[in-house]
Amino acid sequence: MCTLLILRHVHPEWPLILASNRDELYARPTTGPQVLAGSPRILVPGLDGVRGGSWMGVTEGGLFVGLTNQRGSQAQGLAPRSRGEVVLSALGTGNIDAIERYLDTLEPAGFNAFNLLYGDAHTLRVAYARPSIPRVVREDVPAGIHVLPNDVLDSPELPKVERARMLAAEYTRRPWPELARALQGVMADHVLPPEEQSPEPPPEAAFSREQARQYQALCIHTPAYGTRSSALLALAPGRVGHFLVSDKPPCQQDFRDFGGLLSPQ
Repeated sequence: MCTLLILRHVHPEWPLILASNRDELYARPTTGPQVLAGSPRILVPGLDGVRGGSWMGVTEGGLFVGLTNQRGSQAQGLAPRSRGEVVLSALGTGNIDAIERYLDTLEPAGFNAFNLLYGDAHTLRVAYARPSIPRVVREDVPAGIHVLPNDVLDSPELPKVERARMLAAEYTRRPWPELARALQGVMADHVLPPEEQSPEPPPEAAFSREQARQYQALCIHTPAYGTRSSALLALAPGRVGHFLVSDKPPCQQDFRDFGGLLSPQ
């Protein structure tokens, strides 16, 4: 996943709202939304058909985990372990303290670089794993509107971060149905920054500056790579209010609420 928009303690009804776009190669196979067997019950918007992990998910008790790749990490090649397994393992712990203990066991050198958002309606943190650093680094996410892209939280180097925050700010206190529609529009935004504001690709990246500019749209469309799916999540203490998923780019507005799959059986 490449963009996570965070609304934390800014909406009158839902303490934590997340809007996400997953950007990936079109050729990489993916499943659809499903509840995974086991305890706690976990709802994911899909599973990676190559290595079996996921890019985000939520438990029946409202514990969220989402992952973005770190830009430039493609040049590191295939790592021994999948970043998608981190999402599922963290969710499987069932609570934030257990996630912290799990992250303490990880050796970043075994993975390509990633950024992990985890928490619930009360507590939200972001963790950074870099192969060159021996431990996973963590920080709290303050109240407000934030974006976790393919970089650190609210990265000033990526124009899409400030654009997403600006677009979302107008709607943060609207009733949920209106806010959900607005966030779908935010995540469907195709605007690119001016050429002079487009970021330089990392030295190890295998793409040009113009390609890097194309990746600054919130909803990406390039010949081989782009936004594959999108999701909106609203959390209250101890529960999932809404989990809207589109298995197409959000500009196609094809969202369904799968939150009912976590209802008591």
